[in-house]
Amino acid sequence: MVFVGVHGEWGRIDASQDDLGCGQDRESIYKTKPAAPLTCYECDWRLHLVHKTHGAYDLWFLRHANNAPHCEARLVGEGMAHHLLKLDLVHHARATGWSAEYEVAAPDGSWRADVMATSPDGTRRVALEAQMAAISITDIEARTARYGAAGVEVCWFTDRKTVPWLDNVPSVQIARPDDGAVQVTAGAARFEPEWCEDRSDCGLCECGDCGAGVEGTLPCGGHGKWPTVESFPLDRFVAAICANTTRPHRLRAKGWGDDGKWRWITRRYFELEEEQVQATARRNQVIDRLATVQRRQREARQAAEQDHMAAIEALLQRQKALVKPVVEFVFHEAGAYPTVGRDGIPEFAMGVPVYVRGKPYAVICPVASRVPALRRGLAPLVLFAASERERSRIAAQAAPGQRVEVLAVELPPATPVPAQRERAGLTIKEAVNRMFGLDRM
Repeated sequence: MVFVGVHGEWGRIDASQDDLGCGQDRESIYKTKPAAPLTCYECDWRLHLVHKTHGAYDLWFLRHANNAPHCEARLVGEGMAHHLLKLDLVHHARATGWSAEYEVAAPDGSWRADVMATSPDGTRRVALEAQMAAISITDIEARTARYGAAGVEVCWFTDRKTVPWLDNVPSVQIARPDDGAVQVTAGAARFEPEWCEDRSDCGLCECGDCGAGVEGTLPCGGHGKWPTVESFPLDRFVAAICANTTRPHRLRAKGWGDDGKWRWITRRYFELEEEQVQATARRNQVIDRLATVQRRQREARQAAEQDHMAAIEALLQRQKALVKPVVEFVFHEAGAYPTVGRDGIPEFAMGVPVYVRGKPYAVICPVASRVPALRRGLAPLVLFAASERERSRIAAQAAPGQRVEVLAVELPPATPVPAQRERAGLTIKEAVNRMFGLDRM
């Protein structure tokens, strides 16, 4: 069954219209003898006008005569559900004051619309496609693209239960109840905004993922979502398309699994979503700035820690290198063989203590910055340094006139300090903890 055919004298006719779309009466071609000169626009096979009732529908359509060849027009027009949906779409579009025609083809044959609705001023054309048969996502996207290239808007309608392409093209799912008007059941959307009470401080994103792991106060990016829309009449939807109050739109608000889907929305919902999209962009900018600052701070702390560890390693090397010459120096000066502490300790400004007859006599390489706090206790002792530069730093912090001796030794070249390195059975961390007395806590 099809709606459109060709009359030998009148040209194109539309069986769904009382005047056949050409100012003629249906009775003039209905069951006439001889048969009216009606043929198919696709295959040129003879057609005849059929009148039936189907529920509340009073149907007039064209049917191919027996033994008709393979015909694309007949194939796309097959099925009562398809037939009735096209009838509804035409009726609803015409009810808004638009013109609507069946089976309108592109001049180059690249597309053929089930129903082509055209605005009264001719500035808008909308293809209303009744897609009741299965179709691949690739094919329906390609057909949609061809309409777009021709400047034709399009909406796909289907009553199929499973519609894998519904999110990929401007489309809606419909249902035809046993009684009542056809309903749009899926494909339209409304946006429900949600914001933190204080938009400058997002209170709903306490998890690390929301802030990309950054620390600090983040502005609210919006928590709105696209809930399921309750069913509503098909005529209201077609009227909204014609009035341009609903438009197909790829959802952009992220975080709810809807972004990227095609939905029909009103201008108001677009504006609400746009507000959230912009707020999310500003939030992401803040996150990026904070992430950059905090990354630089981490890098600076790591560099400082690396420098600190390198300084400690160098101090340990100097202290180790000076043990033997200091022992010889003290032995010749004090006339007794000294004992040397195992490590630097806080009481001696992190220097290694040297004892003669059980009493403190000297300190190997104390840390200059720690000397002032211990100046009084260190004043009677000899302080040893490994270079003139180190001697100058220690002398500047020591008691006036305090004895600071330099025992020049050859030190190994400085090497990068690994995260963990053994020294006399200790890791660097353990050595540092011992130096600062942290192993005793």
